[in-house]
Amino acid sequence: MASLRHAIETVPIPGAPPRLSHNGAAVGLALLDTALRLNHVRRLTERLTVVEHGTARRTTDVDISLKLLDEGQRQATANLQHLIGREHGERAVSRPGGTTLWVPIARLPRSGVSPVDVYDGAGDKLPRLTQHETSRLLASGLYRLLRGILASDENANSPKQDLSAFLFRLHEPRWLIQRALLTLLTERDHPAEQFTHPPAEGMVAGHGRQCRDMALGILDGYGHLLRDYARLLDVAVRDYLLVIALDDAVDEHRLNYETPLYVSADRPRRFAEHWRRVRASHSGYFARYDTVIPATLRSYHLVVQTAPEVDLTRMYLTTDADGPLARGLAADLRSLGRRPLTATKTAAGKILELQTQTVLRKLADLLRRRKWEASRSGVELPESALPVTHRLAAAATTGEAVRLAGNDVDNALLRHPEVTGENLRAAADEVSRRELGQDLVVVGNFTDNQAQAYWRRSAGEGGYGEQVRIRAGLVLKDSGEAGPRSVMFYALAVAATVWVLGWLLVGSPLPYGRAATEALGKVGDGQSVITMLLLVPGFLYTRLTLPPRRSVAAYLRTLPRTLGQLCIVSPAGLAAAIAAQSSGEVVQVFLTIAVALPVLTALILFSLRSWRDERMPLSRIGVPKWAGNGPVAKTPLPPNVRFDSAGGLR
Repeated sequence: MASLRHAIETVPIPGAPPRLSHNGAAVGLALLDTALRLNHVRRLTERLTVVEHGTARRTTDVDISLKLLDEGQRQATANLQHLIGREHGERAVSRPGGTTLWVPIARLPRSGVSPVDVYDGAGDKLPRLTQHETSRLLASGLYRLLRGILASDENANSPKQDLSAFLFRLHEPRWLIQRALLTLLTERDHPAEQFTHPPAEGMVAGHGRQCRDMALGILDGYGHLLRDYARLLDVAVRDYLLVIALDDAVDEHRLNYETPLYVSADRPRRFAEHWRRVRASHSGYFARYDTVIPATLRSYHLVVQTAPEVDLTRMYLTTDADGPLARGLAADLRSLGRRPLTATKTAAGKILELQTQTVLRKLADLLRRRKWEASRSGVELPESALPVTHRLAAAATTGEAVRLAGNDVDNALLRHPEVTGENLRAAADEVSRRELGQDLVVVGNFTDNQAQAYWRRSAGEGGYGEQVRIRAGLVLKDSGEAGPRSVMFYALAVAATVWVLGWLLVGSPLPYGRAATEALGKVGDGQSVITMLLLVPGFLYTRLTLPPRRSVAAYLRTLPRTLGQLCIVSPAGLAAAIAAQSSGEVVQVFLTIAVALPVLTALILFSLRSWRDERMPLSRIGVPKWAGNGPVAKTPLPPNVRFDSAGGLR
């Protein structure tokens, strides 16, 4: 609502009512309702292609079923065909054949909007409603909705109230809100910070100021009625609706479109970035992807594909679909934990018993979901990680009762020895601290440089909140032969070349001693030796298959590439010492370095063993804290790159 207030403060007061369509208001609200619910979207599939460091390609596939549209949505979207062009004075021409439905298929953030082309299963580009037309329909609908909400108040029919004057007698404040909504939704740019024009000295509030104050006063005075409206307006201002035309004669449609991905701007410092590159050569390239989907979406499918020279070794997907449920559950547990838990036959005691049963059954069901997910994903969820939660879940599901005097049985949960205020509060802390509201899908099979993660909403559960946040993590490792192993062999070849050359120069496999020092100080054909020292290592280096410098494979091979370049520098230093006709002792030192440095490089690369399949622990790459029995406070590994779908998640 702050954006609407700012627009009211800054747009000029119109001298005539803005052109808002009465018929378009119903269509605009229907489009917004359909975009929020997306009940016609059966599945959403996102395909990420990660080849270059810092960039990725995202293609979205949407499965649409027009049969799932309700009658109101279908009628409103069918009427949209007759409204297109009327703003410019054109007549709607009815065409024979099937009906065209204009259907929203996605909400795109205004902060990073770009041209989006939608294609059907046959590869044909589909007509798309322009954002200007969509925004005018939304402005008409939101104004009609605002007027309807205000007209429902009892003060609307009282002539003495400002609300009645605003709705029926004074036109300028009403026109001002219409213009503010229209400007807010149709213009792409919005100010980064609010601004106001200061009044001139010696001036008093005139008619224009009174109109603005009345419009702002109505929004403030009836804010309790406009809470849901404010959230709806925030969605309309924040997002663009992607509305496309579909043939109503076909029920099932498979659509696809491509949208950009954004890279997180929190780049590390130069030294930290170099250290991450070196560490990635051994531990792997850790990439994270964040996005949001509507809470009403039934299923979500994420497909990640990489270059052939890179292997996927780890991938997980987690959502906060149960986040609102877990937060509400923790609040209920703390509330119950602060109350005296005594089983009585009074009305208050029965209500407390029912509340306890409801809360603990929700807790038990949430724990069951996490344990089933852990079993499917091959991770641990031991009782030691959530001890109190396990005991309370057992009390709610095992059906244990307390035997009373006279051999009677009392099934009240409040009589269970584990249901205490201390345990309820401890369980609330476990739910919050161990992130029990986040689910988990761990991918176990990787084929052809591709991995797939599938998430589906829990059966029988509706969507909580407006959106579901999704976080995916993947670890990539080098799979090419030009990785550490080939650089290790190259280093050994350079060391062997220099050692054999030194052997030939001094006539001994150990180029040390007085005779060796004298021979190295008097190299006969120095030009040929220098040529060998520069030509052979350089030629062998060119035979290494090195990927493009911006690729993920090159990022993974930062350490082998750097060590390989050092292997070229060491023979070059020996060649420089010979070219300068240095003393035998100096040449001997450079000869030792030229042999020892490549050997040390080979030993380092052999010790890393980064070409082997050593999987990174899930606890290091940001899985929910309930997965595993590790310490909660362990710092996760920072990602080498972080992608998100909105240029900074909302």
